Amino acid sequence: MIRQFLWYYLSMNKFMRTSATALAGACLLTFGIPLTTSAYGVTTATSPTYLYNCSTPTQRPREIVITCADAGRYVTNITWSKWSGTTAHAKGILHWNTCTPTCSAGKMKSSSVTFTATDRREVKGTWLYTELRSSKGTWGTGSALWALPTSAL
Repeated sequence: MIRQFLWYYLSMNKFMRTSATALAGACLLTFGIPLTTSAYGVTTATSPTYLYNCSTPTQRPREIVITCADAGRYVTNITWSKWSGTTAHAKGILHWNTCTPTCSAGKMKSSSVTFTATDRREVKGTWLYTELRSSKGTWGTGSALWALPTSAL
């Protein structure tokens, strides 16, 4: 009799555990909450990612000011082919001031550019892309990287 009770109790417990798991999965599918697993093995809801366009956190911006102090370098007509996870891929038109002989007397030039927003990290509770990557020299610094601000300027 005790053996039957234990079997019934353990079977019911397993049934309840299975039911609870199935119910949780159904709720997630019904409400469409995407889940990811962090490096620490904790499952969390996926957070949106932004990039700072000088002072405004934005998603999929159509324009990005690269040099916030004088707006002498910026990208327009941006189209994003991917915006998710660790990277975002885009193309647009890069505009820059030649600053020759001086920045106030310089001429504006432009060229098409393909770039990737990278280095996704959490800053004060907000996920941000913190770098733009393109071919070497694109950003006028001799580097393939441009560091984006991580807070309003």
